[in-house]
Amino acid sequence: MNSGYILFGVRSPLVVEYEETLNRLAQVPVASVSVNATPRVLDQSRVVSFEELSREDLELLAAQGRFITCAFSSLRRRQLVELAVATGLQPADALCDPTAILPRSLRVRLGSFVNAGAIIGGATFIGAHSLINRAVSIGHHCMIGDFVSIGPGATLASNIRVGDGATIGAGATIVPNINIGENAVVGAGSLVRSHVSDDCFVAGNPAVEKPLDRSRSALNTEGEE
Repeated sequence: MNSGYILFGVRSPLVVEYEETLNRLAQVPVASVSVNATPRVLDQSRVVSFEELSREDLELLAAQGRFITCAFSSLRRRQLVELAVATGLQPADALCDPTAILPRSLRVRLGSFVNAGAIIGGATFIGAHSLINRAVSIGHHCMIGDFVSIGPGATLASNIRVGDGATIGAGATIVPNINIGENAVVGAGSLVRSHVSDDCFVAGNPAVEKPLDRSRSALNTEGEE
């Protein structure tokens, strides 16, 4: 069991959702660690700068709690995880909002976040360090990979496979028995009725493949998340 959560990488506005979930669980974070950026947390009193932490400080943090990354971008979350692990921190158990409707048969791996109002069907698996955002609906027998980001209000029907690093935009709908490839991107509001290959971007109703400039999108690690 966690002794406490360390919010790691808190430049994204999404971090306030993590704080709200911890509040509903009657918990407070051990610390909020900013990494090369201005923190966006509600409780500024617990913010510490990663760049200013000594080896002794990191060892103390590691003894007090385990980390969970706060970012929408799958790439940014992966970078934060690699940085945290390299400094000796360990990933936390999944953080699940108490307002989410979760079956007993759900399995969620370390470091993932299930936000408020999510509804997830039975026999579904969610990998490590993935983000299931507000009011997402996921059907039964779905397989969600590691470092996946699913935007608010997205709907995944039953028996869907989502590959590692994939991003599904807000309000997107994916019909049953569809595979979404690794690092694929589904645009916000899209209706996906056919399989999506690795590294592809699809958008529209019905969704079709389109070009994607990752350097100018919310998927890059430099822009706002």
